[in-house]
Amino acid sequence: MTSEALPGVSLTFAPRGSEAEPLRTDVAAFLGRLRRGPVGAPVRVESWNDVVGAFGPPPSSSSRGDTLDGAFATPYALRGFFENGGRTAWVLRVSGPAATARARWTVGDTSGFPRARYQVVATSPGTWANGGHIAIRYQASTVAGPPTVSVQVTVPGEVPESFPGLPLAELVERLTESRLIRLVPDGPPPPPGRPGPISLSWNLTLAGGTDSVPTRGEYEDAVAVQAELPEPALVAMPDLGTDLAGSAHTAVVLELLRSVDASHDRLAVLDVPPRLASADEAVDWVGSLAATGDSRLLGCAAVYHPALRTPDGHGLRTVPASGHVLGVIARLDGERGAHHTPANAVILEAVDLADEFPEPQQARLFEAGVDLVRCTRGRGLIVWGGRTLSAEPRTRHIAHRRLVHLLVRAIRRVAAPLVFDVNSSELRLTLVRAITSVLLSAFRAGALAGARAEQAFRVVCDDTNNPPEQDPGQLVCEIEVAPAVPMEFIRLRLVLGQDRGLEVIEA
Repeated sequence: MTSEALPGVSLTFAPRGSEAEPLRTDVAAFLGRLRRGPVGAPVRVESWNDVVGAFGPPPSSSSRGDTLDGAFATPYALRGFFENGGRTAWVLRVSGPAATARARWTVGDTSGFPRARYQVVATSPGTWANGGHIAIRYQASTVAGPPTVSVQVTVPGEVPESFPGLPLAELVERLTESRLIRLVPDGPPPPPGRPGPISLSWNLTLAGGTDSVPTRGEYEDAVAVQAELPEPALVAMPDLGTDLAGSAHTAVVLELLRSVDASHDRLAVLDVPPRLASADEAVDWVGSLAATGDSRLLGCAAVYHPALRTPDGHGLRTVPASGHVLGVIARLDGERGAHHTPANAVILEAVDLADEFPEPQQARLFEAGVDLVRCTRGRGLIVWGGRTLSAEPRTRHIAHRRLVHLLVRAIRRVAAPLVFDVNSSELRLTLVRAITSVLLSAFRAGALAGARAEQAFRVVCDDTNNPPEQDPGQLVCEIEVAPAVPMEFIRLRLVLGQDRGLEVIEA
């Protein structure tokens, strides 16, 4: 974008790049309800302003009473993510069947218009555009040029938009620049040859938009879309506990964990459903997830509780903790690395806890695998725990899991280009050197134990794990890593197969 500052001087602002970076481990994915925006299509945002531009401002509790506490939590979770140091997120708006607000605009027989009738349609489904006012003014041709139309769009809660002096033939195309409306031809061309008046005005009101609560199917569709995104390393569903209950809620959580487990490169941060007010109910809910007995699946998720009280401009609002905690994890990732635990870190832009639990109840929650958010004197709100839901030491610690995620992402990057190479000693050497360079970087960053690199990791790709009788179209590489903190050793098995691509298996 270029703007004239002084005669002969112009300033050019290049937009910041937004290309995905799959090696990063601080990028989050949020699946939930938002005021507007595309449904089911992932949108990459790099600031709170990006969120508001793509999905609109969050609903205000002052405009619809206190009934929104717990509903539409995703925008507030996103704001907490960015306010706590998050830099990049992918957002998927989840919605049930919903109608889009619209208004009919009849041009009539005014000459110059390509069509005699149009539909003014909101850019996305939902009630957000109902009551929106569209003011259209037509000005006939003058000595200054051909006929033009000026459009003003005013939607409650949104920044007004103005589009002056639009050529009649370019109306539909030019209004694609609007964040709020689109113009859709809805009639035949007007009769030719009839001169129109000098000016005309139309005042339209958008109506007919509806919202509906997402079902299990819509959430599972969003989980599937999330799984295909290569960049996110953290996942949250802040509205899930409000929208679904019972077996439907559990089924979506388990579907998310299965998708996370299959990728080996991301962590799900869950919220206790808001309808479960007591510590006993929260423990029982965690127990229903642990009943799967699958430690690998449980090692893909961490639960943070209780919810937070955050300012919303008109008072305080109850917001699930997941968004703020993901922001803390992302902040520490940038400051110290993915291998650092989020425990004992301060939460910003939250003023209180939604619930206070006595110490015996805190102990029960902790024993059940719930990571607590606590309010401490002199420090405020802090994250008090860094464990997954798994009880097994190998998959129990968030820092351990995120180190695995970092290694898997880095190894995929260096190994994927070698998939179709011929299995030979040269390929083995190339693969070992590439993986060793990744592990050396992790060792120098302090993520691995040992005084020397050979004490921190080992890479084996020779005849011991690739015997002569093995399929020549398959190459196996085994990696052993010693984390810096006292946790279990990490063992990864890398399989390159010309018929099935690259597969990373955690042993």
